[in-house]
Amino acid sequence: MATENKPKIVWNEGRHRFETEDHEAFIEYKMKNNGTVMDLVRTYVPSSKGGLGLASHLCVAAFEHASSHSFSIVPTCSYVSETFLPRNPSWKHLVYTEESKILKSSI
Repeated sequence: MATENKPKIVWNEGRHRFETEDHEAFIEYKMKNNGTVMDLVRTYVPSSKGGLGLASHLCVAAFEHASSHSFSIVPTCSYVSETFLPRNPSWKHLVYTEESKILKSSI
C-alpha cells in the first residue's frame, strides 16, 4: 500500500485504544501485569470501511507501540490471533508467554 493511502492511526490513551482519526475503526486493549502486557481484546472496523486493510493498520500501530515501550502482547482478539499474526509472523516475538515473563523479570 502506498504511503499516501496509509490511514492515520492515533493512540487514544484515555479510551485504551488505537483508532482511525474519525474514531470509527479501532483496536481496544487492556493493560495487565503492572502495565507490562498489552491485551488486545477487540478490533472493530465498520462494514462501510471493510476491505481497506484498516484492521491490519490498527494492529501494526498497537504492535509498534508495544515494541517501543517493551510491552508484550496478549492476542485475545480473534482477528489478531487468527488473521494478523499468521499473516505477519515478524510480530510474534512480542506475544506474551511464560518465557517472556521470566525473561523480563530477570532484566
